[in-house]
Amino acid sequence: MAVRENGFDPRALMAGLHRNRVVYVLIGGLARVIRGTDEITNGVDICPSLRPDNVERLGEAFEDLEARRVDRRRLVVNEETLRSERVLRLRTEFGELKVVAEPAGTRRGFNDLRRGATVEHVGEGLRLRVASVPDLARMSAALAHELGQQQGRDAERLAELEIERSRELRRIMEVEVGLDRTLGLEREIDRGMDIGM
Repeated sequence: MAVRENGFDPRALMAGLHRNRVVYVLIGGLARVIRGTDEITNGVDICPSLRPDNVERLGEAFEDLEARRVDRRRLVVNEETLRSERVLRLRTEFGELKVVAEPAGTRRGFNDLRRGATVEHVGEGLRLRVASVPDLARMSAALAHELGQQQGRDAERLAELEIERSRELRRIMEVEVGLDRTLGLEREIDRGMDIGM
């Protein structure tokens, strides 16, 4: 977990949470790395407890880390905001921090994950509650399923748009053919009138 060239420093990010006594379970790529996977990640994903006192400490940690929303909207830290946003993506000087109140595959977010989580020492006095391997696998599978469903819905919508476009083109062509026929008849009538005269 060394600092990378892109400025990602997970220890410093998590130290900011630790200084403010934020209670959370580490999830996502970094949790999988700690559990032994061979992957690269550039952010920290957490599932915090939504108890009012913890939400308050989370807000204080965001101030301490000078966290800003990636989408540049105003950062409001309360239980309602955390529950209503699927993923709250924040940018800090130490890298990206994603806050996920109810990760895919969980029933009650933190309360579901804390039972299987274990406390892991990651150096420099930091001890983190890390999601269990079965919970990480369950979240990954549920997220992949959700993404697959979304991709399926996107493909269906594209097909619908293509069908609508084809129908519209057909209507335009029918109108043009109708106009051509009308113009052709008018020409024939005009020619007939010219011949008759």
